[in-house]
Amino acid sequence: MSSSKVFQYMRDHDIRRLRIKNSTAYMMHKQGTQWDLLPLDKNPIYGFLLLSDLILAQMGHEDLIIIYEHVEQSDLVCKAVLCIYSMDLGPAIAGLRIDDYETEEDMIEDSVMISRSVARKAAINKLNFGGAQLVLDHSKPNETFYNKEAVFPLLEHVGKIIHEYDGQLILAPDLNSSMQNMHIVQRQTQHVICNVKESDFVCIEGKNEEPGSFNGSGEPTPFTAFGVYHALKVATDFIENGKDVSLKGKKILIIGLGKCGLALTDYLVKEGVELYGADIDENACKIMEEIYGMKILARNREQLRTVHQFECHAIVPCATGGLISDKRIKDFRCKIICGAANHQLNQDKDAVLLHENGILWIPDFMSNCGGLLNAIQEVGQDEESGKLVYRQNYEPELVFKELLKMKETINEILQTSADESLSPYEVAVARAELRMYDRRKTRWLKYLASRAKSN
Repeated sequence: MSSSKVFQYMRDHDIRRLRIKNSTAYMMHKQGTQWDLLPLDKNPIYGFLLLSDLILAQMGHEDLIIIYEHVEQSDLVCKAVLCIYSMDLGPAIAGLRIDDYETEEDMIEDSVMISRSVARKAAINKLNFGGAQLVLDHSKPNETFYNKEAVFPLLEHVGKIIHEYDGQLILAPDLNSSMQNMHIVQRQTQHVICNVKESDFVCIEGKNEEPGSFNGSGEPTPFTAFGVYHALKVATDFIENGKDVSLKGKKILIIGLGKCGLALTDYLVKEGVELYGADIDENACKIMEEIYGMKILARNREQLRTVHQFECHAIVPCATGGLISDKRIKDFRCKIICGAANHQLNQDKDAVLLHENGILWIPDFMSNCGGLLNAIQEVGQDEESGKLVYRQNYEPELVFKELLKMKETINEILQTSADESLSPYEVAVARAELRMYDRRKTRWLKYLASRAKSN
């Protein structure tokens, strides 16, 4: 991290955690376990805290915690941001995103935006779970992605953080984290989903291996690709006013040719799609060319900056987010955008601008929900105690059935969008947020009542 004024402040003042909740700033000292009010008078990070609080208040998040903690039996430091958007419907699913961040502001942005998306993804699928995000700053994110032994202490420390919430947070992999990482995190907490299947093995210390988890849900990519494919089919039916319209001969551009892009390609090839691709990984490009005859439009970052201008039926973002921005919208020459990437919008207003420009965007928290629907199969509830239980059962067939139900939901949202002259994003957000609203209203009334009593 090139700029770390907040983490520097925490280190200099022996603070291991900062918290912003209900427009109040708290701190937890290095050896402490209790929250104390953070002095704000002449505080050098006051501006950062104020801006963060304004963002949380505007977007409706519940809690934000900044973590700076030394990892036991290691030279590593856990520098992380945990943001909780909502626990209104139940425990929050928290994605673990690991990257070499430039600033703490970048970490805040990722945690805020993705936690909201996870909550909406759960709500619109009628799951009784909320949304959170844990972002971790690490100078070598490939170490975690490939589950290198050097980062095991850091992953176990993450497990301890999750375990503190006693089931109110459930960890899942996101960018630069993996099922194998979840296996290591499980050493410290059971509140983890998207685990390696028992029939597969995980490399551990000393180049040894051990089996995955009993009833682990395994690789989520096939389910994510299945969901994206059917969302694309619904979108095509909608704009062409048909039913089960063939994609044969239609030009489709996949941006990001990793595991999900590859899995999706199988579906599209079978339909006779004219496939185009883009990725900064030359090996991935060559594989797609040689096996599928895909036409590669971009092989490096420079080419990737303008590949969205390609005229086609649909663009399918399957890499990192941020593809859609107000500066790019005028350049899009596709009819549909529908993909697996998270956080595809730069700003909410971009969805409305897309709609006004005649481009149908399927909100990412609907199109890419397959991975969540698969992983959540690992979570159950004990009938007597009401407590969460993990990996009691796993039936992949149920996941595919739920994803086919999502087709109906997307179609309903598109029809409402047309009837009400709203973008699909606005309709989808309203549906998701309304499901959380009643419980959120009750929570705020209780909070206001407690504040009134204390005064």
